[in-house]
Amino acid sequence: MASSSARNPPPTPPPPPPPPASRMASFLSRMPRPLNIPSGAAGRIQEYSMGTIMEVIRADSALLMLMEYENPRNFRILKRGNFVMKLMMQTISTVVVAACMVGDMHWPLARDAPVVRVASRSFLFALPGLLYALCLPPTSAESTVTLLAELLRQFTHYEDFQHVATDIGVSEDHLSFWQKAREQVEPVLRDGLQRYGHFTGKSPTAVGSQSSELLRAGRMSDAADLVMNAFPIGLLNFTHSDIHDLRPYRQNGRTVGKGRESYPTIVVFSNIVEALQFIWVIATDEGHLLRPENRPGGVHPSGFKVWCLNRSGLACLLRVLIYAGEMPERPVNHQLRRLIERARNWNSTHPPTLEMSESEEGEASTSDDSQETSISASEVLN
Repeated sequence: MASSSARNPPPTPPPPPPPPASRMASFLSRMPRPLNIPSGAAGRIQEYSMGTIMEVIRADSALLMLMEYENPRNFRILKRGNFVMKLMMQTISTVVVAACMVGDMHWPLARDAPVVRVASRSFLFALPGLLYALCLPPTSAESTVTLLAELLRQFTHYEDFQHVATDIGVSEDHLSFWQKAREQVEPVLRDGLQRYGHFTGKSPTAVGSQSSELLRAGRMSDAADLVMNAFPIGLLNFTHSDIHDLRPYRQNGRTVGKGRESYPTIVVFSNIVEALQFIWVIATDEGHLLRPENRPGGVHPSGFKVWCLNRSGLACLLRVLIYAGEMPERPVNHQLRRLIERARNWNSTHPPTLEMSESEEGEASTSDDSQETSISASEVLN
């Protein structure tokens, strides 16, 4: 008589999940305009236990400028160097992050953050409280610039205004071009921010010792760099973010929108910067200088899933920045880079678990002194 085990063979185990690199390639192929990321240097991938970071574009000798709101005729050259765009995909959730950098200056991309192409190799990026100009060199391959435009179309509120260069009649390699381009395009960028309910111009917390737009750019760089790395190394997990499905639905409740990935709103990054500025304003007894926030009632981006940090996620990242020595006169936070690297090394020998509590994460990423500081910061935020 045949045994019961012979009659009922054990079930076939489910196939293993695709490797992170395959999942990233699958994500890129499912975009409205499928992207074939070139192999080699422009396709470098960093794989961690909790996520993947992929470099999708690299261009040499780019120029990044800060266009000031307080003095509109002033342009500050932030960085000259290699331009890189990176994508991050978390392993255990649908969270994705996209950010750009020139040299060591980062800035985030979001579907509710306007970007306008003003010439063949030049772009303007509007973030709450900041306005950047990016100019790629004349030696940039047309395929590289085209790929950048396609990625910006996917990850930002992108518009193409290349006719501005023709109207101005000045080469995009001259600073005079940018003054005239700003005059024509800034109303479009301002309307784009207001459409999604973001403030325009200088931040209401940019007062007193915190009024420097260069300071805000440095903090935004830290925020973009930290968020990009926090998910893959396990500093943040699915308990630190909220995901909102804004895709349209049929009457039977089935989703119409394509893609399961969740894109960040720009407030993921601007809330970190605003919180730090607010903490410093209060700590330096400059609270009386705060301006009332005039934020219009906007609409949420629609047609895809959106993620944002919840209170525990924001508090976690603020603890890291405060522990890293967040100082009011610091253009680049090298201590933050060392802290991220230390977290990566810790992650490689102590893989994070999904059951890790918020207090355990705080102990893993901060010292006792920094924990006391973070409590004070949370009290201010509350």
